[in-house]
Amino acid sequence: MCVLSATAQNTDQSVWLQMERGIEEYDAGHLGEALKLFRQIIEHDASYANAHMWIGHVFAVEGEYEAAIGKYEDSLDEGRHFFPRSEKIEAYYSLAETSMRLGDEERSRYCLAQVLEQGRQEMLPAARQTAIVEKFLAEGPDKTLELYRLKDKGVRRAYQILGELELQSESYNQALEYFLFSIITSMSLAIDALRSEDPEYLFIQNEMNPGDPNFSTENTARLLREVQVHPDLKKYFESIGLYRQLFFLGAALFGMEAPEKAQDVWLLVTDNRASGIWYDLAQGQLVEPDLQIISTALQYR
Repeated sequence: MCVLSATAQNTDQSVWLQMERGIEEYDAGHLGEALKLFRQIIEHDASYANAHMWIGHVFAVEGEYEAAIGKYEDSLDEGRHFFPRSEKIEAYYSLAETSMRLGDEERSRYCLAQVLEQGRQEMLPAARQTAIVEKFLAEGPDKTLELYRLKDKGVRRAYQILGELELQSESYNQALEYFLFSIITSMSLAIDALRSEDPEYLFIQNEMNPGDPNFSTENTARLLREVQVHPDLKKYFESIGLYRQLFFLGAALFGMEAPEKAQDVWLLVTDNRASGIWYDLAQGQLVEPDLQIISTALQYR
């Protein structure tokens, strides 16, 4: 038994090392060599889901989207195993995004729903979701972030993509919910990072009166400015397109016939000239709001 166990352990290590080599070749742009290594792993152990997924990545980079989808689906077949298990969520993301390239919105939505179902690390009951949205609509992002924090980083991107799909469909209420959850998650993580560096850090520095009906954004604006002088957090916000998401959150509010609240959100974008094209687009919306620009804006990154 000990000999068999040692042999199995050595085999697993060999597969892991070969996966690492394949990923290094992929990252270096040597797609043919990467494909060869991943296929060798499958020949040895067809149940190793990571190798199927990475073959899908190779096909996707080459523009072979149908073939990529086939391999992503292979990786998710019953009997496959991912290591670590979190890679399964990445396979669903990849399948969703590749399906969107081919215009298969239904499959994309299904995959993103699987991300939310299987990838959540913290519970988010429907009642809490409703409470977050209602608080945001009633009192704005300051009060919402004071009362609610979302820290499930693994599913944040699913909220963002679903928000984009709902915005394309002109389902503004649902788009707002998804963008809001994505943005709150990122800002919650930023607040935690600032607090870890300074235990006395407070998000709420401009006090709000209890029950104040105003749509308050001052503390959120200050947080966004603080992030700009924090290299790691600034890089994180840039990587997820936070100002892009804020712009679309404003668009969803405008589509919900809440133009004043939309303007307050767009002002958060225009508070930072470094937000690039989103600064320009938000400035335009403040002057002459027009939802017709959304289809074009969704193409920008």
